[in-house]
Amino acid sequence: MGWSHLHPALVHFVVGLGTILLLWDIKRLRFPYEPARCDRPFALISEGWIGLVLLGVGTGWLALATDALLQHGGAEIYLGSVHGEMGVLVLGLATARVLGGPAPKPPGLRRFWTGFDIGLLLLLSGTALLGEWLVFRMGLGVSGITL
Repeated sequence: MGWSHLHPALVHFVVGLGTILLLWDIKRLRFPYEPARCDRPFALISEGWIGLVLLGVGTGWLALATDALLQHGGAEIYLGSVHGEMGVLVLGLATARVLGGPAPKPPGLRRFWTGFDIGLLLLLSGTALLGEWLVFRMGLGVSGITL
């Protein structure tokens, strides 16, 4: 089993957890809540998510560097590179969001982070959809699989 098989398995969990986490954060920022009850769990889960995103990006780079080049005759896979750059951008923005803190007090800052979360959710979804397209339309990482 190559890296191109491990990457999607890991990333499906990362995308699902990230979607739930970002929707949770949007709700937290838009509606009143008790900070003492949800700030600490949110911080712990979001920090763990960053670690998982880092693993996802790392396995993706390994897949692109090893498996994909062998399967595609050494030709550069442009959309694979774009997908990788989007993954790095998700990692950077998610890290910025976690460093931004769980509960900003000023309403303007709460609106900013809500918009930031929505943008990050759209970028995460776009990255995932491009990855699915690369696998199911282009066959990236699936040659050599036997059932």
